[in-house]
Order: sequence, then structure tokens, then C-alpha cells
Amino acid sequence: LWNNAFNVALGQILIAMAVGMWFFTRKEEKGKTSIVPGAVRTIFRYHIGSVAFGSFIVALVQFIRYFMKYLEKQAQAQKNKCMVYTLRVIQCCIWCFEKCIK
Repeated sequence: LWNNAFNVALGQILIAMAVGMWFFTRKEEKGKTSIVPGAVRTIFRYHIGSVAFGSFIVALVQFIRYFMKYLEKQAQAQKNKCMVYTLRVIQCCIWCFEKCIK
């Protein structure tokens, strides 16, 4: 989970950094310098910790959501409808929270 979230976040920040560096480059220098290596260097030097921490939080929330889904399956096997509906509501809240932090 964390590895997937980390790779997605790294791709997003790489695109954002490259676009930002390209946008703020002067017109005279636009074709002369390569943007992507500078963006990668800046990300790995200054922002990789934020990417790792943010992806850890996303992975933790996803793990909790998957655990709730497991508990829901267990409650369904025991035919406990009250617990199933309660866990579905909790999963919905966790899903909304996950979408907000992404």
C-alpha cells in the first residue's frame, strides 16, 4: 500500500515541479535548459520526505479501510446485520476522509 501511494505521489509532484519550473523560466532560457532533471533533483533534495510522509498517511488510511471491509465480511458470515451496516457506514466515512487527504 505504501509503495503504491509513494509512487503515485512521486509522479504527481514530479509533474507539478516540472510544470512550475517551466512556467517560471524566462523566455530566453526556455529551450536551452532541460527542465525534468532539475525538477527531479529538487524533489529528491528538498521534498522527498514530505512525499514519503504523505504517502504513509494515505497508506495507513487505506489499510484501516481494508481492515473494516474484512470485519464486514466476518460479520456477514456470522449473519450480524447490525454490525454489517455499522461497518459500512464507517467504511463510507473513511472513504470520504481518504479522498480528502489525497
